[in-house]
Amino acid sequence: MSRKHESKVATTTAKAVSRRQMLEGLGALAAVTACGSNSDGPTGGTAGAPGTAGAANVAGAPGGTAGAPGTAGALNVAGAPGTAGAPGTAGAPGTAGAPGTAGAAAGGAPGTAGAAGAGTAGAGGGGSTGMLMSPPWTNVPVQDSTNADAPKTLACNVVTKTDGAGQGPFFIHELEKMDDISLIRQDIRGQYNASAEKGIDMELYVRLIDKTKSDAACMTLVPVPDIEVYIWHTDGQGFYSGFGTRGTSDEQKPDTPYNGKPSSMNLENTDRFCRGVQTTDANGVAAFLSVFPGWYNGRDLHIHIVCFKKGSTSHGRVDYNKNVEKAWIFTTQFYFDPSFSKSIHESAEPYKRRTTLSAYNDAMAANEANNSGRHATAMKVGNKVVAQIQMVVDPT
Repeated sequence: MSRKHESKVATTTAKAVSRRQMLEGLGALAAVTACGSNSDGPTGGTAGAPGTAGAANVAGAPGGTAGAPGTAGALNVAGAPGTAGAPGTAGAPGTAGAPGTAGAAAGGAPGTAGAAGAGTAGAGGGGSTGMLMSPPWTNVPVQDSTNADAPKTLACNVVTKTDGAGQGPFFIHELEKMDDISLIRQDIRGQYNASAEKGIDMELYVRLIDKTKSDAACMTLVPVPDIEVYIWHTDGQGFYSGFGTRGTSDEQKPDTPYNGKPSSMNLENTDRFCRGVQTTDANGVAAFLSVFPGWYNGRDLHIHIVCFKKGSTSHGRVDYNKNVEKAWIFTTQFYFDPSFSKSIHESAEPYKRRTTLSAYNDAMAANEANNSGRHATAMKVGNKVVAQIQMVVDPT
């Protein structure tokens, strides 16, 4: 198939002001989601815990088994979880967990500073795994995974191949727009057309392996903690968030061949669905709750990933590399086995109605020239997809 790949238009902008510092100045980073729902996980961070008796856990779950915040449990300015802070399995408040006189709102109602837990920005954990729990990694290939039945044997002390399509034009750095919602969230579900079906939920787990400490035979794999992992992809209908303006010549048209519009310079709308940032935990894992991606005419179905050491900053509409940003360590794209992608797209809306388009079969093929050779290991579990992928990176 002849494809017009995503264009790469670069320019430089004024020096970024550190919005990260502003957020950290409030305490724990607010947890937000693109779909405006805060029903899937607790918000609030460690700074938002009630008193010593009711300290919040790392993922921000309110209260512990003895979580009665007494007079010492006064609401922390940044930590009041929103509706999404309803007690979960791991963080449910104990029977004594009713808020004390000074601890009002510790159990859920957002205070003035806790409003980020609700509203259009929504909920989602600020931790690396939050309420999500990764399956074992035993059967997940570390390197090439093009053929799920017989993945190629590649050394595990070699960085994972960069995709020929590179970063693509639709990356947004957390600090790029000072008036933006925070992308540091785990729940990134959402869609361009609010009236469309929501698609199939997807738990996505990305594990980073240290090239400098792992052996060639893949017998010793050393994970990389504390790396910021950016993920972005299209929604179930093939739309990216953030680019183009509805009703204009640069509005996205995923059903027709991509002609370069919108371009990387058309960061024009405030949608932020299907994109977010998480930091790898001690096991090198970053976890996201998203929807299984759709596709647009001109590319195979894919997901983007860019990784930075902590403390990276925005340089505007550029392709990131070590020369642009010293904290950058890795960029690629990955795919799914065609048979699996088809099984999802042919079973539910909004994917199903687009399977009649002439470009559909080629978009499922995952065989673009110079692609990364990485297919996520995925399965359908109940009414959701659980996907895992490992990447070898050089964190130095």
